[in-house]
Amino acid sequence: MKIFVPYLLFAYLALAVQSVFFHGIKPDLVLLLVCFYSVRCGQVKSVAYGAVAGLLIDTASGFILGPNIISKSLAAFLASTIRENLFQWNPIISTLMVAVLSFIDVMLVYICFETFSSVSFVNRSLWISALEVVYTVAAALILYPVFNRREKGLI
Repeated sequence: MKIFVPYLLFAYLALAVQSVFFHGIKPDLVLLLVCFYSVRCGQVKSVAYGAVAGLLIDTASGFILGPNIISKSLAAFLASTIRENLFQWNPIISTLMVAVLSFIDVMLVYICFETFSSVSFVNRSLWISALEVVYTVAAALILYPVFNRREKGLI
């Protein structure tokens, strides 16, 4: 619980930073927090954090509840599963994991919006989704040293 509350506050802060400083295509900073929390904690805690972070995004968007809850929970589950099955953790593996999970996250949100609402992404360019993944990966590379130091107990 000691770790959950600061990460929840970081999720609020990340969502605020995303909405204030980035317009149009933006990195998914909350997904990064979910991935880093999942690497640090177990599956149950990480899925709960992913669900709460997704709920935070869905309530802030003011549209429908569910797409981000599902996608962030799945990302947390997959990140913790990947971490448990690997013996070594480094920036390359972290970057690949964030890239794959970001792509899955974007596609899952699109599928949920297409299925459960009247929003259609048929005419949306795939470059927008690809750039979101690239920006998220770039943010992960920038933030990796900060979270890696934190995991080792230096911060």
